[in-house]
Amino acid sequence: MIFRQLFVEPIAAASYLIGCIAKGEAAIVDPGLPAEQYVTLAAEKGLRITAIFETHMHADYFSTARAIQSLTGATIYAPRLADIQFVHQPIDDGSEVHIGNIVIRAMHTPGHTPEHMAYVVSDTPRSDKPWFVLTGDSLFVGDVGRVDLVSIPGTGTDIQYASMQKLLALPDYVEVFPGHFGGSACGGRAMSGKVSSTIGFERNFNWALQAPDEATFSAWLKQEVREAVESILMHRNTNRGELPLPASYYGAHEMSASSAQMTQAQLQGAILLDVRAPAAFHTGFMPGAINIPYSHDMLPVRLPKVVPAGRPLVIYADTLVTAEAAKLIAEAAGYPVVALSNAPMTQNIQVLPAITIETLHAKVLAGAFILDVRETYEHAKGVIAIAVLVPLLELTTADIPAVPLVIVCESGQRATIAASYLRQAGKIIDAVVYPGGMSDYLATYAVVHA
Repeated sequence: MIFRQLFVEPIAAASYLIGCIAKGEAAIVDPGLPAEQYVTLAAEKGLRITAIFETHMHADYFSTARAIQSLTGATIYAPRLADIQFVHQPIDDGSEVHIGNIVIRAMHTPGHTPEHMAYVVSDTPRSDKPWFVLTGDSLFVGDVGRVDLVSIPGTGTDIQYASMQKLLALPDYVEVFPGHFGGSACGGRAMSGKVSSTIGFERNFNWALQAPDEATFSAWLKQEVREAVESILMHRNTNRGELPLPASYYGAHEMSASSAQMTQAQLQGAILLDVRAPAAFHTGFMPGAINIPYSHDMLPVRLPKVVPAGRPLVIYADTLVTAEAAKLIAEAAGYPVVALSNAPMTQNIQVLPAITIETLHAKVLAGAFILDVRETYEHAKGVIAIAVLVPLLELTTADIPAVPLVIVCESGQRATIAASYLRQAGKIIDAVVYPGGMSDYLATYAVVHA
């Protein structure tokens, strides 16, 4: 699992990225930052955003869920009671959504707003039990969500108390990640500046949760009743789709080249640089594509070692945002970029012959040409006795024979890059170990030496 907590500091708000590495899928929860930040972060981790979750209709910022959806095609999941007036997937108490191997279960926790949902998250390869809960504006670190911001049916101290009991039914070890932290107007004055907690700690030390019953809870919260801020309905109703979005909401992005335009650029001498994650590249790619996954740190290192200096590029990505980010890196390295694209591939789609470590072992026993593209320092872990060792970044200067190649690295990413480059250079690719690599091989087979 990939899990990242992201902040909008001026309003003390938190949003979240949850990703399944194995399946390459990600979800965003309560987005308030520019949509492009979430898209490039997901790409950096080898993930595609497939889902966006709203805990409720936010009253202090414009959600960027629809902007992310327009860039990625992701499904927006939101509470049914929010009565959203644009395309989305309504969810109810107990609804479950799978993000790869991750299960996100909705828990209706009204009080702050009538539709409010918390999301209980389980990472099933580790356990079916809940690992953490995203509590939105219901439960904070040190406090609970205000119920006096606006006068809406379905809010109030009695309803908030019942929601807290639902959350407190979770095991003590479950981690708590709220939608706001100290400094936000959405909670009481006891909100902590700490951005996470656990159910057990809040059970014992959150002042509002020490109330022995609903009447006491209500009395305590009503001691600090503040004037309702009706102006916040502007944000809430905009996020519902009842009011129009700001004029600049979706931002400006370059036009996507079509498959035909990409092919034409290649015929005119451009290199097709595919910056998708290996998992996406292995589902199919256009002829001649070289795969170097997008990474703010690694793309500037790998690109000059794999693509000849100064060659014009066509950059292909899952999203135009990622293609644009890769373009900035490529141009800074001296490569002219003639086109960007995230257009669907419609014909002549190719795939690499991916194999498991078991098949790799069979090929080792058969005397195949094994090309190990790990770095030199990694060889100390162990190498296949018959393998030729050429680090990825030295591949373009190495003398690789014109024989069928079986390529391996540590996880499959560098092997995929190497295979795409060598295939474009006219070599024969017999097989690529993906996913997996030498650590997996070493754990099972003894036909290696250190």
